[in-house]
Amino acid sequence: MRVLGIVFLLTCFSQGLMGQWSPDANKLSGVYQSKKDQFERYSIITLKDNGQFTYEYGLGGCQGNVKGTWKVVGREVQFKNDLEFREDSITVYPDMSKTNWRATKIGIKPAAPVNSGCLEVAETHLKSTVISDREYTVSIIQLISNPEEYHKKRVQVKGYLNLEFEGNAIYLHKDDFKNGISKNALWLSFSDKLTTSQFKKLNHKYVLISGTFNMDHLGHMGLFSGTIESIETVQRNW
Repeated sequence: MRVLGIVFLLTCFSQGLMGQWSPDANKLSGVYQSKKDQFERYSIITLKDNGQFTYEYGLGGCQGNVKGTWKVVGREVQFKNDLEFREDSITVYPDMSKTNWRATKIGIKPAAPVNSGCLEVAETHLKSTVISDREYTVSIIQLISNPEEYHKKRVQVKGYLNLEFEGNAIYLHKDDFKNGISKNALWLSFSDKLTTSQFKKLNHKYVLISGTFNMDHLGHMGLFSGTIESIETVQRNW
């Protein structure tokens, strides 16, 4: 009995981690903007595909920028200023190498405050494709009723999972699936890294899925109300 219990716990643990998100340098490249940015206050980091970065910051008349290199180590982004952007006796630059930035599904956040001389930032910088950290988790109803607002945005939704040939979808409720109400569902488009075979044990269960919403793709025969594509994670929603 003890052995069976251990096997059961390991099985549950593996299912919970199935599709767990981890940062990928290829996916992290892009523009990240502070969620606290407002008129005359900005903090923007651009991660380029070639491993170069640009950090632009400003508050009123105080403005500046730093360039250098970046890389992913574990779940963090590490920066290194180019030689010309290192502090000297005349100009003060933020030393980006002093603080690692934690990578999440929606953006990057410094492990400690970064002081540029103009302003100090410690908040999450959202990727340009993300609406906001608050709205990242949305309901299927929100996506169906306001598709233009979330089109091409990264979202996380909860629903009832159905996996079958020409029928991979996430439904608002189990009853919607049983009654064939596909307009209350979103088509699922898996990437090469995530296949349906990885999630068979989650079929016909309530799950949490993260990916990019596409209002123009309506699934098989146009029966659905949009598509979740570039799917990153599929997890059991207890």
